[in-house]
Amino acid sequence: MSRAYRIRVKESLKKVVRGHDRVSTQLEILEVLPCEQMAQLLEKELQGRGFERKGAKMQRKQNGVTVSIEPDTGIVTVSAEVSEKVALEGERETRSYTDVGPSAQKTKEALREQLREDLEKQAKDRETQLQTQATDRLEGELRGLRRELDEAVNRVTAESLKQKARQLGQIKEMTEDPASGSLTIVLEV
Repeated sequence: MSRAYRIRVKESLKKVVRGHDRVSTQLEILEVLPCEQMAQLLEKELQGRGFERKGAKMQRKQNGVTVSIEPDTGIVTVSAEVSEKVALEGERETRSYTDVGPSAQKTKEALREQLREDLEKQAKDRETQLQTQATDRLEGELRGLRRELDEAVNRVTAESLKQKARQLGQIKEMTEDPASGSLTIVLEV
């Protein structure tokens, strides 16, 4: 009569999982002035809104979302990243008719491999949850950002029109309504 032995294995998995999402678009800015001047006006406006120069881009981070704008091209990139350290542990057991030798070793390795796959699947599931979290964070930030960028573009356009009007002649009258965004300039040429 043979005797059954209990074989038990334990495994742990520690890793950092990340979820990220990003979207890009381009600002629609009228080229009232040469590109360089329009880029300078946009940069100045963005600085007033909390953006900082990072190389060729203006960048702002808030609520886990990074907004990057290239003043020269008007390309806007919005990205969100969420990361988390996960520490998973698991234990499995089975029965075998030997507790030593190659057969027992193969049983342990098979059991250990099943456990590793299970832990990797759990980590992957957490990564999927973080991906959803990053997307939700990005979508939430985009709602307010769209309005803010539209306001910035309107202010840049208004300032460029004022500068262009000064180049063309003497300004006789100028009325501006910030609430509606209307701007009226009367020139004497």
